[in-house]
Amino acid sequence: MLGRGLPIIGRVLLCASALAGGAMLAHFTRPVAQSAAHAMVREDVAPPAPVDEPIDVAEIAPEPDDELVEPLDGMGADLREGMVITGGTPHRLILFTFDDGPDHRYTPGLLDTLDALGIRAVFFLTARRFEGTTPRERLLADIARDIVARGHIVGSHTMDHVQLPLLSHEDLVEQVLGTERVFENVLGARPWLIRPPGGSRSPRIDAWLAERGYTQVLWNVGTGDFQVRSSDDVLRTFTRVLERRERENGERGGIVLLHDIHEWSVEALPRIVHELEHRNCALLEAGEELYDVVDDPRPFFTMRGEANASEEAPPAMPEPAWLEARQARLREAAEARCARLAMR
Repeated sequence: MLGRGLPIIGRVLLCASALAGGAMLAHFTRPVAQSAAHAMVREDVAPPAPVDEPIDVAEIAPEPDDELVEPLDGMGADLREGMVITGGTPHRLILFTFDDGPDHRYTPGLLDTLDALGIRAVFFLTARRFEGTTPRERLLADIARDIVARGHIVGSHTMDHVQLPLLSHEDLVEQVLGTERVFENVLGARPWLIRPPGGSRSPRIDAWLAERGYTQVLWNVGTGDFQVRSSDDVLRTFTRVLERRERENGERGGIVLLHDIHEWSVEALPRIVHELEHRNCALLEAGEELYDVVDDPRPFFTMRGEANASEEAPPAMPEPAWLEARQARLREAAEARCARLAMR
């Protein structure tokens, strides 16, 4: 088996503005590689061609192994008290995550797309959006419940999407425990996964979140979707970051950061899946490991135990038998699909 919310006062908002640039950069990759990913978005490269063929769901998202058929708790309780997850892995494992929602314009369509693709994801929700009783907040609460009902995992993205190291202890408690109250009221239980806004952390924040039992989930494959306005740009940045990670860090897969508050992000998802399928044809011919979309953070999870609260989880290394069983199904589906494409 695999390793296993209250408004912020003006002074905090003023402090937050001083780090706006850093927060933007943090969305591309986990904080250690901000500047390189930032440069990627601005390169003048022609956008990729649009998708002109149907996506073969069976190839990129195979059925799980028997021992993983049972889904995880929607609040991530099975993954509490873990080391800080970064997404690093030498294997071509891909986990999709979505921040800042729910959004009444785009999240419902995204959920339909994920269903059509046979993919499960992790949603890090900003609790202020659905804490109240206005018609809009009630609608967003319904969407949050639908996310869980469709088999996805939800985590905390705080009440107001503020950088936690900027906060006093009182305001930190307000942001995190306030989110727990909203989750309990709307979804029936508190979250156990948290993504600190902007990936912004500190030893103080890490220690307090660990005391609350949280597992922090970062990312290593950014898409720049908060900074662009087209699915072309999102796909282009995704492929560049993926290739750069493999070239420079030996990370051939990981955790993908997207935002379901942007139309172009939702539009980009099936195009990203199509790109992975296309790459799998070449990898199949070369006899290499194929890209595999996983449903939850289990492959990246390591129990914290006695480790320091700031210690990052080691690169994801699933058990060989689990990995090979999934790869065997992927190869079988890829062989049929890639053969059809070659005959065109």
